[in-house]
Amino acid sequence: MTNNFLPRSDSEGLESLDQTEDKRNSLDAYLAGIGLAKWRTEIHSAIAQGAQDVLAIMTQPWSVDEIRDVARRMQHSPEGILQVTNIMWYLTFLGIERGQTFVTGAYLCRDPEGRLSAYFGGMGTPRISSHLKRQSSPGCTTGIDLRLPAGNFGISEPPPPPLPHGHCHVLSIAIVNDKRRGNCLYLKPERYGVRGIRNLAHHAVMYGKSLKRKHTFGGNEVPGMRKERIPDDFVAAFAEAVTPLDGGSDAIAEVGRRGKGEGIGGMHEFLTRRLGDGGTALPEGSEKRIRHLLERLESAYDFVDLRFGNEVVIDLPAEVKRSLPEASGVIGPSLLLRWPSPDATR
Repeated sequence: MTNNFLPRSDSEGLESLDQTEDKRNSLDAYLAGIGLAKWRTEIHSAIAQGAQDVLAIMTQPWSVDEIRDVARRMQHSPEGILQVTNIMWYLTFLGIERGQTFVTGAYLCRDPEGRLSAYFGGMGTPRISSHLKRQSSPGCTTGIDLRLPAGNFGISEPPPPPLPHGHCHVLSIAIVNDKRRGNCLYLKPERYGVRGIRNLAHHAVMYGKSLKRKHTFGGNEVPGMRKERIPDDFVAAFAEAVTPLDGGSDAIAEVGRRGKGEGIGGMHEFLTRRLGDGGTALPEGSEKRIRHLLERLESAYDFVDLRFGNEVVIDLPAEVKRSLPEASGVIGPSLLLRWPSPDATR
């Protein structure tokens, strides 16, 4: 079956067709680079299906509780694993579009009504995590294993394509009513799940490596990493810029070194506020350092006021309003996500 990433309307013209071709070429180059070229057809379909499923979850007429209940009924099922895999490929595609792919990293998705958070919360099982402890509430952290024993997928449900870099588990953290970000969903694909001694041992090893990296300058900027940690050179530049200021030490603590705190969004807010506070004189040289750091932050990152660190930030409400990727055979959301109108059930 041939997959075609085409805009939803021919009226968008040749320019849109050229842009679509560029996106397809970028995706295919990425797949070849990570050794998944043989899965090209399946991955194109997965991306298109994932986009349709996210659109349905974000815009369907049922409540957040009903979305969660629908997801719980699919927990650990082949259909649920296929849906989550497709959604993660759609997020990967959005990262490819903006040149923000990673070997290890995470997505921070704007989710104002908590709809995708409810879906992942219902689909996953509770687990513990060292990520975003200040921003997560009890019960908001779940994990989804994306592997099933061989033979669990029938002819009507072929196995989903593998995720990049051997990822087979998704950590999900719902961020609720955050003072800076509102409602967001944090999704981190991982190479190991949380069931069994082997997986737990691998998590322990990876956690030990992360602790070592935290105490090594430059450890948060290694190639292929897009985690929610502030790159160390920005940590140092922020400390230099704000230490002479009243409240500067408190700002450093609030922003948080090594991924604990309000991150780059907190940096941006503090620096912007101090520059805009015309009634307070800045020490000599501070204004220049602050302006330079702000320029660096705003040129290096999109969504600079929302982000924690170097993660991929996705504005889901805006993304589902765009022309979504298409593939042959994908005509709407997955069957189990085709909710009827609430009126039809009464």
